[in-house]
Amino acid sequence: MLRRSISLLALAGLAASGGCKALTDASSSGTPVAVVVLNARTKGTGYTTSPVVNFYRAQNITFSSAAAATDSCVVTAYDPNAASGATATVIGGGAAVVARVSGTTDSLRQSTTADATYRSRLTSGIPFTPGDSIYLTIPGDAAGFPPMTATSRTAEAFTVDPIVVPPAGQNMAVSWTAASDANAAMLFYFRYSDGTSAGLNTQIFCDFRDDGTGTVQATNIVRWAAGSPRDVLVQRLRTTLLQSGTGSGYLNVISTFEKPTPVSP
Repeated sequence: MLRRSISLLALAGLAASGGCKALTDASSSGTPVAVVVLNARTKGTGYTTSPVVNFYRAQNITFSSAAAATDSCVVTAYDPNAASGATATVIGGGAAVVARVSGTTDSLRQSTTADATYRSRLTSGIPFTPGDSIYLTIPGDAAGFPPMTATSRTAEAFTVDPIVVPPAGQNMAVSWTAASDANAAMLFYFRYSDGTSAGLNTQIFCDFRDDGTGTVQATNIVRWAAGSPRDVLVQRLRTTLLQSGTGSGYLNVISTFEKPTPVSP
């Protein structure tokens, strides 16, 4: 299901540790799980991405699914420094995860950090075209995640029509270039100060089916419209959930393209 934890993943920049938020078991038993997170960043006139992979073992797992968007909005607190409070047993996936996208191949190697994240050693990441498929090869670890190959489509670029605040009491319509299939969701974050802080501390989080249009209720948007400061983050989310050939592990790929788009190193 598309859990509300998706908003925390995105607002944390989709860091690999965010992918662990849905893993709630820290025992040595359970199912091996791989979480792959990648987002698009601008580089000159093109884009790069820097996939990160984490491997865990857990019994209680909530996978991310763009197909479960609810076409609804909720008002929640916003904290740009929020960290995942979930715990899970960290395991390995082999010496290096090979990632290939848009004709470029990169080896993601395990870091020495406590979460043992597999990262690229390329400063700017991999040049790619958003919307292309990424191909992953996981060599496997006898005591960790099993060997696996996988393919997942990345989130494609989009445009958003100018957001216009309607007259008081009216719902606000938002629109964008729709996805080409049903396996995508559009996440809108209307962030603002509710008056108790000089910075952004509240948000209206909306998860829409990626069909090109959405509606924000008047009772919600009035709070954002009155907020100062305020901003908007819009994010296309694509996910893939696959099971290993042996059936003993699951791979969840989480890909995003957002506006404003982050700048690549």
